[in-house]
Order: sequence, then C-alpha cells, then structure tokens
Amino acid sequence: MTVEQAAKNGSHRDLLVAIRDRIAETVAGASCPPRDLASLTKRLQDIAHQIEAIDARDAEGDPGQRIRELESALRAIDPSHPLLTGAIDDRYDASAI
Repeated sequence: MTVEQAAKNGSHRDLLVAIRDRIAETVAGASCPPRDLASLTKRLQDIAHQIEAIDARDAEGDPGQRIRELESALRAIDPSHPLLTGAIDDRYDASAI
C-alpha cells in the first residue's frame, strides 16, 4: 500500500507502515542526501516504535485472555496447584497494612 492509499483508505497503522517503508527506501538509496540521513533515520526509528506500540496494544486485546492462558498452562503442569483450587486467599485486605 502506498502512502497515498494508506492515508485515504487505511488505518493509522497502515499509514505508519507505508511511511516507514517509504523512508526506509529513501535511506537505503544511494541518492539519499547525507544531510537528510540523520533526520530520516531518527524518524524511521520513531515510526517503528509507534508500530510496535500499536501491535503490542492489539496483542493484549482481551486482558482476560492472558489470564486464561496462564491458568491453562498451570493446569497442564500442576492441576492441583493451590492457585487453581482456591486454597490461596489473594483478596486485598486494607487492614493488613
């Protein structure tokens, strides 16, 4: 997807990916002016971090999903673990402080 297509029809992530790819082409090209290399490289890093943040946020999705995955893994290792059987009281008690 081109930058123009992403700007018109894509998501924010699509736009960032298109810009990242365009900047990467420019930086890798022999015709990239040396005076622009530092600023383009910095911008490329910033965009990559923004894309990673979007991906991480999307991966989190349902917070309960991670808990279910961890419970499933623990159940596979030790089905009678106290965390699974309710033997551990992990409720918050303000008076304990």
